[in-house]
Amino acid sequence: MIKRILVALSGTPCTGSAIAHAIELAKTHDAELSGVTVIDPNKLLDVGPIPIGGAAAAHELGEHRMHLAEEHIEEAIGQFETACGNAGVTNRVLRESGDSAEKLLADWRYHDLTIIGLRGLFEYGVLHDHGHLVLDVIGAGLRPLLAVSEEHRPIQRAMVSYDGSPLAARAMKAYCMLDIWKPMPTTVVSFLGQDGDSDTLLADAASYLESHTFSTTKKRIEEKPRNAILRTMEDCDADLLVMGAAKRTRLGRKLLGDTARFALENSTRPIFLHH
Repeated sequence: MIKRILVALSGTPCTGSAIAHAIELAKTHDAELSGVTVIDPNKLLDVGPIPIGGAAAAHELGEHRMHLAEEHIEEAIGQFETACGNAGVTNRVLRESGDSAEKLLADWRYHDLTIIGLRGLFEYGVLHDHGHLVLDVIGAGLRPLLAVSEEHRPIQRAMVSYDGSPLAARAMKAYCMLDIWKPMPTTVVSFLGQDGDSDTLLADAASYLESHTFSTTKKRIEEKPRNAILRTMEDCDADLLVMGAAKRTRLGRKLLGDTARFALENSTRPIFLHH
């Protein structure tokens, strides 16, 4: 059951799409939206090495960056509140200040789903080297997560990347059990390198999806997922990619998997991530 959705008002080209997807889901589930903005004064005021005699100019530049970010935040909030008002969706705004990843993770704890842009977080036209934050918050465990592209694309068909691992199974189960989207045509795909027999894995996964009333198609791809996952998604005409997003190192730490990282950095279609 989805009742509280957190949407990152990131000030990137993906913000409008994130708002649109959030409103669609809020109307479907009668859910409340929380639009979150985060301003990080430390990063905005840090303009790099300051030459001798350049302190005043550096201070002026830092203040200009702060002012620009604040203007863009107000624009994003206005866009969010107007869209929610027009759609009749209950909403609130969370204005955060501090480390972007920490603040987003803190707010995530009290929401059922988080929606962000695929690339870039809380940049507001100022911090152009901030794209790593998307990977940081995912690596830190922010799930379930819907990462959306710049172009808003209604989600009507999905593709599940499945290799039989517990990670892939949890993502597939979350896709079904959280009931975020109504059952829709779903292609379950196995790629080269999975454990076990591909036909058996695909049949078992399809059977599970069908038990949740998703209509399914099975597809086996004889290539590594990193090389073929996005192309296969396009071939399937899928509007959504469902995949697990972490791998465990020998030391027991969870890191973002190579395929998930590649998909996030290159996809032009939404991705649903779970761990």
